[in-house]
Amino acid sequence: MFQTRRASTYVVIGLLAFQLIALLTVALVTLPGVGQWHALDLSIYYQDSLQLIHGRLPYRDFALEYPPLALLPFALPRLVTFGQRLDFAGYAWLFLIENAIFNTLIALVIAQIRGLRAAGPALALYALLVALTAPLLPWRYDLFPALLTALALLCLLRQRPGWAGIWLGLGVAAKLYPAVLLLVFGAYYLAGKNRPALLRLALGGAGALAATLLPFLLIAPGPLLSFLRYHQLRGLQLESLPAGVIVLAHVLGITPARLEFNYGALHVASPLAGALLGWLPVVFVEVFGVVLVSGLARFREEQALDGHVTNASLVAYSVAALLAFIITNKVFSPQYVIWLLPFAPLLRLRQASALLAICALTIVLFPFNYDHLLGMELLPVLLLNLRNLLTVALLGWLLVDRAPASWGAALGWPVLAAHLAGRRAPR
Repeated sequence: MFQTRRASTYVVIGLLAFQLIALLTVALVTLPGVGQWHALDLSIYYQDSLQLIHGRLPYRDFALEYPPLALLPFALPRLVTFGQRLDFAGYAWLFLIENAIFNTLIALVIAQIRGLRAAGPALALYALLVALTAPLLPWRYDLFPALLTALALLCLLRQRPGWAGIWLGLGVAAKLYPAVLLLVFGAYYLAGKNRPALLRLALGGAGALAATLLPFLLIAPGPLLSFLRYHQLRGLQLESLPAGVIVLAHVLGITPARLEFNYGALHVASPLAGALLGWLPVVFVEVFGVVLVSGLARFREEQALDGHVTNASLVAYSVAALLAFIITNKVFSPQYVIWLLPFAPLLRLRQASALLAICALTIVLFPFNYDHLLGMELLPVLLLNLRNLLTVALLGWLLVDRAPASWGAALGWPVLAAHLAGRRAPR
């Protein structure tokens, strides 16, 4: 017993070290060839942190295109230098180290969720995902909100709803997207009729968000929400699902399209773009509504059968919620795949492998072939649409795989209904 535990400990430590070494090695080896594609985002972080260190307040004294807690990962590289002058190159290296730490903390959370003995396969998959995405992973701040969502999941599984809400509230204050997870976690408690826990989750999230926003509301109540207006004005970003279809149609000679650089990204200008932009909020509400209603029904079925909701279903619907947000968004920046990394090793192996393929295609396109994609060449445009199609397919797979048994019967799918009904202990 003791030897088994010690062997498991060694495996976990080895995999933690491996993912850290893999991240740093791949990032440093690939940086000379791809650094140009990271300079814009890093320069924004660098300048925003410089403004903050000089005593200027975001939204009031300088424009900030991110929610306020994003300033924390921006400023940390400067804080560790204790006021010493820091040039752009030095900032970039410290930012790399910061993200390596965040990444290792996510791996530790995954190990805590899985348990020491079962952590090996999950950490091995996570290490593979880290090595694959390392040309992008450490050069964006998205690992910070990803860490916050991982901590929220851990707290939820350990029956600490207040802390789960706090971590998600902080995540929303850093990147907005964790808001969809708050609704999934709420459905988890609603299915079990655990209203005290649901209330603590809501209060934790609202309290953390309020505590983060309140100082800025007092200082600059008007400009605080300028970052929302900033993103509202954006067009269809090149890699989004509808933009990919438009660009493919352009390459095939079906419709005209061109690229425009504004709001810090490349957007597709086309007669179809305006019409599709208007429909995207409607599509999001419908798709996310299906995810949420399906998740609540599934959670209630499991609660009725076994007295609890399985971790596997909670993780699957968390990933489904993130995918619904991504595929119905007018932006699908490469770093959005980082949001999925803490959850990927907790999925079934085949579904995690599909997510691995999505990450691989993303990295092939950005940063290695982004100039060819900007040139609207056929092969990268096809790869972009394949990546987007796989993302939609994975969402559909998760929903069908975890669909409530009653839904299969109601929709007249006897094979699916029998398959789902026969799984008393869902995978």
